[in-house]
This record gives sequence, C-alpha cells and structure tokens, in this order.
Amino acid sequence: MESKVKDQKFQKRETKPREVAERKIFRIGDEDLPGDKKIRNVLRDIYGVSFSYSNAIIKAINIDPNKKLQDLDENSMGRLKDALYNPSAYGIPKWMYNWRKEEETGVDKHYIGNDLMAKNNLNIQNIKLSSSYRGYRHQFGYKLRGQRTRSRGANFKGRVGPTVGVTKKKEQVQQQQQQQKKE
Repeated sequence: MESKVKDQKFQKRETKPREVAERKIFRIGDEDLPGDKKIRNVLRDIYGVSFSYSNAIIKAINIDPNKKLQDLDENSMGRLKDALYNPSAYGIPKWMYNWRKEEETGVDKHYIGNDLMAKNNLNIQNIKLSSSYRGYRHQFGYKLRGQRTRSRGANFKGRVGPTVGVTKKKEQVQQQQQQQKKE
C-alpha cells in the first residue's frame, strides 16, 4: 500500500503546453516599448516625455489613455508618432516643450530620445569649454547649483561614508581605553 503512494508521488506529471501571449514591441522615439502596457504609462518610458506631456499628446489625438499600445490601429499609431515628433501641429502648448528658444533659430522645439541626449551633451560640452564656474564644476563632476558637498553626494567622486574627522564620543572613549591598555 505504501509503495503505491510513493509511486504516485514520484510519477512524472503530465505537462500541458502553456499558452504564450504574443507580445508586441513597438519602436518609438529610439525606445523599444512593450505593447501590453497602457498608453499613458508607456509613453513616459521615452526619454524626454513627461507625465504632463504624454497626457497632452493623448488628449490632442483623442485616444483612450487606458487602451493598450498594441490595440492601436495603424492610423492612430501614425498620429501618435507624428504628435511626438511634431507637437506644434497638434496644438500642444509651447510652454510644455523641453527646448525653448533654440540659439540658432530662436524657435521652441521638443526633442525626444537620442536627439535630446545629444543636445544635452553638446550643451554641457559648450559650458565646459567656456571656462566658467559652471564649466569647471561640470568638468570635475561636482554639484553646481549650490547643493551641499561636504557631507552629501560625494559617492560618484569616490569618497563614501561620513566626513573625515567626525567620530562619536563612545568610539573616542573606546579608542582611548584601547590605547591605555596597550601602554
């Protein structure tokens, strides 16, 4: 009787093939976006698209924000891409753009993805070459807008932990006692 129970426990179970849901991936703004997420959440994964900007685009092209990205038809997907790259045609207000009054043309623009990264990096390089206070701070990787540097944010420069020379009284007393024992 016991052997039958043991045999039943260790028998191989029949495995049923799992149904795998087809997962679609869409490439928008130099970013691979999963199709099984809601549009209002997935747009924020694109570099340069914030919460308010994604809401403005969704309202401008009249898409249900709770709809999944893979449920969009070709026409609405094309409008979505066009609205991300050309927001002025869809009535997005200029104060939402991330690049105001460009130096060469004086026009407000909104960059996303690698275009925005390249613009930011080029801007920082120009600041470094200007030999200004901000440029030097950028060069050495320090904070440049008046934040604390004595006890905070030195991790990426190498120093981690409390500031040098600060010890608690208990630790000082223990150190003194150890020195006295050694003598």
